[in-house]
Amino acid sequence: MSSTPIFVTFAMPEESQDFRKALGGESRGNLRVAHFGVGPAMAAKRLNTLLSGPKPQLLICAGFAGGLDPKLRTGDLVLAENLSSPEVVERVRAAVAADATPCIYGSMISRVLPVESSDDKAALFRETGALAVDMESESVAKACWEAGVPLLVVRTISDPAGDSLPVPFADWFDLEGQRPRILGLLKFLALHPSRIAPFAGFVRGLAPARQSLTRFLLGLDFIAEHLTP
Repeated sequence: MSSTPIFVTFAMPEESQDFRKALGGESRGNLRVAHFGVGPAMAAKRLNTLLSGPKPQLLICAGFAGGLDPKLRTGDLVLAENLSSPEVVERVRAAVAADATPCIYGSMISRVLPVESSDDKAALFRETGALAVDMESESVAKACWEAGVPLLVVRTISDPAGDSLPVPFADWFDLEGQRPRILGLLKFLALHPSRIAPFAGFVRGLAPARQSLTRFLLGLDFIAEHLTP
């Protein structure tokens, strides 16, 4: 077993909480969990710092993504073939346990801000054919390519293509400060009470999406070997 680490990265701790629980903390064996923040600029900055140390044998970029393909549902998994290292993709095809959550192989794209409306998602799907969209994976792929680090990008769908985000991103998250806008969220919901139920449904969907991603990660043999007592 190689002594070099495997980094499993997420944008926010909310995305990694089930995986960290399975690990029993932020690390176990050669596995290391890291959070690089929301958005491409913060991801690039923190990853450059992370990769300036001992070179990992593999970096796994995981977390939530918005669906673009209308066939995808909340909790479905997308493995980004266009961003992942080809040799890692082939290894994953052979390394996923039989009882692990299946994933869909295809392309994924990133945008500086979330694609919030179902109309914009549909337009982006027609334009690119990508299965899903996030904010950080392309920056992660660039940093890993420049550092010569093998990469796997896998994301779970948090908001399907047919669903618009119930609360505008700018109202609930401060991108520059990298923190939630609690008062902004409450103010928006108070002014738009019809969005309360859709927002509650969106939040409820995050738990099964996170669990689906965690099952997939734990089903990879190069993850599981670090969890064996």
